[in-house]
Amino acid sequence: MPSLEEVMKDINKKFKAQIANQGVVFEKVPRIPFSSPRLNYMLYGGLPVGRLIEFCGEEGGGKTTTALDIISNAQRLFPDKKACLVDVERTFDPDWAQKLGVDIDALILLTPEEQTAEQIFEMIKALVETGELSVCVLDSLGAMVSAQAYQKTLEDKTYGGISSSLTLFSKEMIPICARTKTTFIGINQLRDDMNSPYGGSVTTGGRAWKHHCSVRMLFTRSDYFDEKGNSVSRNCENPAGHYVKVSLLKSKVCKLDRKISFYMLRYLDGIDYISDIIDLAVRYNYIKVSGAWYTLIDPETGEICQMNGKDLKFQGKAALRDFLSQNKEWLEELNDLVNSHNS
Repeated sequence: MPSLEEVMKDINKKFKAQIANQGVVFEKVPRIPFSSPRLNYMLYGGLPVGRLIEFCGEEGGGKTTTALDIISNAQRLFPDKKACLVDVERTFDPDWAQKLGVDIDALILLTPEEQTAEQIFEMIKALVETGELSVCVLDSLGAMVSAQAYQKTLEDKTYGGISSSLTLFSKEMIPICARTKTTFIGINQLRDDMNSPYGGSVTTGGRAWKHHCSVRMLFTRSDYFDEKGNSVSRNCENPAGHYVKVSLLKSKVCKLDRKISFYMLRYLDGIDYISDIIDLAVRYNYIKVSGAWYTLIDPETGEICQMNGKDLKFQGKAALRDFLSQNKEWLEELNDLVNSHNS
């Protein structure tokens, strides 16, 4: 009868991998950060590398914008790798992507035409298996058509959609993404739950996909705001942007004690990460607020920060935001301070 140690050695030798080990070596999961410090705080640093992620929500919720933001940051974080976008919906806007910081010249863009869901999944697997991608985004699962549906007319009913092929695909992608250290983001749509007498919404693709995802995030369009960041009515004729509300539905990489967050999306500038930094700096007392006045505080001494002999004190959040946008060294210092609370 072979010993336990001998069986473990045989397993590793047979599969040519270090599968069976005694003891656990703790490895901190590397992250791809968001531009929004609020989202980084919610996920303790950003999206995990080498995992399956789902961004879901209604139209206009901010799913694609947030995915492009992750692509932008992955390109800077992993310059030796490429980022890939699979644009099934054919809605990719290169101008908006550039505004969010995406290097479109280095982006791998797939635009399927009449390919079935199964064929698209095989393309993605082949690309990820090269090990040369840092992140791959599929936009979107709800726009894909199964081979079964392609073979039928509009009068014929189909059942299950892409569920069975997505189940197999996600099972295969878990070890592939882990081995190649590729983050796969599947953007999903919300549909009315026709099986519930109480209404509600469900995502497409079945239950197995949800189970295989390490992180699931729900995006919702919230209140509108004007140029100064003040909330305005939904009937406002010319809003400057809106808040993107983000709910953490599932996480296997961090605690679920930070379930709700948001960021400000400006229609002309993209993600307003400066406002995020200010709000979090106020929370952690790096900025003191008294009435309409915002004052920068030295975290070591507790005294008011100065520049050229003048106190860094501003009337209104908009004035402070303008100062930080023009003085990157102060912005970067505040960003480092607030991000130190992500762990």
